[in-house]
Amino acid sequence: MNVRTTTQRNIKNYYSLIIPIIIVSKIVRWTIMYPQLVAMSIGWGYLPKIQSWSFSGFRMANFSETTNAGSIVDGNTISFFQLLNLGFTSYQSWEVYITILYNILILICVKNFYERNPYAGKRENWFIYMNVAILNIFCLNLAKEPYQMLFFFLMALAISVPKTYREKSIALIIALLITILYSRKYYGLVLMYFLILNYIVGKLFGEKQNNGVLVSKKKLYGKLFFLFLLFGVLHYFFMSSLMIENEGTYNEMMAANSRDSTDAVSEITPIFPNSNPFLLAVDYFIKIFRLMMPVELLLKLKVTYLFMIVNQWLILTFWVRAFINRDKKCNPTRTIAMYLYIAFLLCSAAFEPDFGSWTRHQGVAFPVILLLI
Repeated sequence: MNVRTTTQRNIKNYYSLIIPIIIVSKIVRWTIMYPQLVAMSIGWGYLPKIQSWSFSGFRMANFSETTNAGSIVDGNTISFFQLLNLGFTSYQSWEVYITILYNILILICVKNFYERNPYAGKRENWFIYMNVAILNIFCLNLAKEPYQMLFFFLMALAISVPKTYREKSIALIIALLITILYSRKYYGLVLMYFLILNYIVGKLFGEKQNNGVLVSKKKLYGKLFFLFLLFGVLHYFFMSSLMIENEGTYNEMMAANSRDSTDAVSEITPIFPNSNPFLLAVDYFIKIFRLMMPVELLLKLKVTYLFMIVNQWLILTFWVRAFINRDKKCNPTRTIAMYLYIAFLLCSAAFEPDFGSWTRHQGVAFPVILLLI
């Protein structure tokens, strides 16, 4: 089967499956997941604000206030929905509207992926279908996620449109700065980790891995382990500095890590809750691997958790493959997307309270993840 035929088949299959996937996903959301995702949705509180508040535009982050990192998100999300508003007055009508609008954007991203990857096979197809389901179950509704996803579309454009790795890096830095200013300030960590990765990976692994020399998996994974260990050490110094220089932010991050009381069944229970910076750094290092490989969910004995484990395993295989074949000159888009995803993972390990939240937030990053496959 030639390249063109394979690409056309993958796109045709997606066109034929997208509507059934959306329908099944919404049925799951409004039945099995109703108590957690619909009944407790913050969108119910957004409805009167969208209708009654006067449009106030989009506020920039106030860096003189170091705590409550997400304080501007609610207001900016409401402003975003006010711009989109076509007169909808119910939670259900908003969800239908957002679902249609965003699935069109996702379809464009997926079609572009298949055109760039004519030999995409079963693993890639299953991953795409699973993530379209995740987005329609968790994210495409009256919540913060549609607003957050705008910034990942922006990052994906910044990575894919420019030609050279340098141009892509500059565009991505600008996109991340916009995200920090108008979304969440802690994306400054993503920017910092991205810049460090660009420097340290070249020094530790060489500028490109796939250079004709066969590298053992043991050696590769050993270096990856050492790489994350370095970021654990960096996290220790970061937390130690916060404890002295900014106690408010330090206490906020400790609260996010400890989760003393939570209704989440899939809580990421910290090993060392409410601890000193050293033990928090150890917990952070371990949490990176817990997010990458959430095998502990098998103990929960729920089919939905098996779905999450398989999805995470696929992402892990894709970014390891991208890491092995990284090349800033020959494949700048995949390489820079891979660095961005690792930076996003490293940032998330400091904040994610439960695996359900991780699945939802990672789902929003789907436009970027597609670029590293």
